[in-house]
Amino acid sequence: MSRYFSKPVKREALARSGLRCEAVGQLYGLPDGKRCEANLGLGVEFDHFDLWANSRDSSIDNCRAVCVRCHKFKSTTHDTPKAAKTVRQQDKHRGIRAEGPVMPGSRKSRWKRKMDGSVVER
Repeated sequence: MSRYFSKPVKREALARSGLRCEAVGQLYGLPDGKRCEANLGLGVEFDHFDLWANSRDSSIDNCRAVCVRCHKFKSTTHDTPKAAKTVRQQDKHRGIRAEGPVMPGSRKSRWKRKMDGSVVER
C-alpha cells in the first residue's frame, strides 16, 4: 500500500474540485462550513484528509485537492501533532520507554533525601 496518491486518484480529485481548493472548515484554518476560495491554478497539493499514518488509505475518498496555504496549516496544526501522539501511544502500548538521565532525588537516583532534610546514599 503506497503512501502517495496514484495519478488516476490525483486526476479524479482535481476534476472533482473544479480547480478550486477543497479545504473546508476549522481543520484548514477557516470558519466552520466555509470553503477556501483559492484557485488551484497557482499550485495544488493533494492532502490525506484522514492522516495516512493512521488510516493507510490513499484512495479518492481520502484525497483532497487543496491550496498550499491550507495544506500547510492542516499539516502543522493537526497532522504532525496527531502523528506524534499516535507514535507515543504505540510506544506506550508496546512498553517502549525513553531512557534518559536519572533525575536527582528520584527512585532511580543513588541519593535519598530523608525527612529531616539530610541526604544519604541509598
